[in-house]
Amino acid sequence: MIDKNLEKRNKLKRKKESLTHSEWMTFFFLPFFNRNPFGQDDEFSLTELERFKKYGFEKKFSEAIKAKRQGLIFWFLVIVLTSTALAFYDKIFS
Repeated sequence: MIDKNLEKRNKLKRKKESLTHSEWMTFFFLPFFNRNPFGQDDEFSLTELERFKKYGFEKKFSEAIKAKRQGLIFWFLVIVLTSTALAFYDKIFS
């Protein structure tokens, strides 16, 4: 009886739990990089998303998807703005 109630409470807690700051920053700043720098196929963000889905972390899963999308947009804008700034810099100082 106690174990079932504890299991239900933990299940509800997992559904409502938000991403931690470090998890959010990982999904935002590294939306497409591998966790291991030695060329292994284990992509951190994908394995974390699978884990969130498998163990019922619904809120973490949806927040991670949003953070990953925002991170991709962020990196796209950084690349576009940097290349534009470099192009104008070359025109001005050449």
